[in-house]
Amino acid sequence: MPKPAKPATRAKIRDALVAEVVEKGIATVNVAGIVKRAKISAGTVYVHFENKDDMLRQVYMELKAEFHSAITEDGNATDSAQRVRNMWFAMFRFVRERPQDFLFLEYANAAKILSPDEQATVDGFAKDIAARLKRGVDDGTLVDLDTGLLSLLLVAPAMQLARRAVLSGEPIPQNLIAQTFDRVWLSIAKN
Repeated sequence: MPKPAKPATRAKIRDALVAEVVEKGIATVNVAGIVKRAKISAGTVYVHFENKDDMLRQVYMELKAEFHSAITEDGNATDSAQRVRNMWFAMFRFVRERPQDFLFLEYANAAKILSPDEQATVDGFAKDIAARLKRGVDDGTLVDLDTGLLSLLLVAPAMQLARRAVLSGEPIPQNLIAQTFDRVWLSIAKN
């Protein structure tokens, strides 16, 4: 079992792994590239992680938990419309502030790297979002669509804008986020 990582060292490894995956893809990522980017020794990686796959899974689970926490903080939402709006803008704050982390999550999710227990945790996050959307359907705020489709309609624009932000190196303009929400809202709101 790896030793607990020092926060600064673990953060360097995590940042290097995320950058390597976003730049090169999961299939071609290797420890040598992570070591070079993080400016650490290879031994340091193996002190903290069993292997590349363990590193990918652990970083994915950390980032997924951070993302889920960020988008599910309802603040002072009093109704479903406000909760969905808060979730949307929280998602974009995450994408805007951490576009590479967001893309890493998307790429790692597509690669199916998780163990069954880790997948169950991630499925729990999705069920939480689905339950929030279902409350909106039940109270008449959202159209009666499958919660998976509602979630897709909310997340797909974020993915496209995140890719654009990473490729251009430019932050996503706030007015574009607001305009996109307005368009998405028209597709999911009942009235």
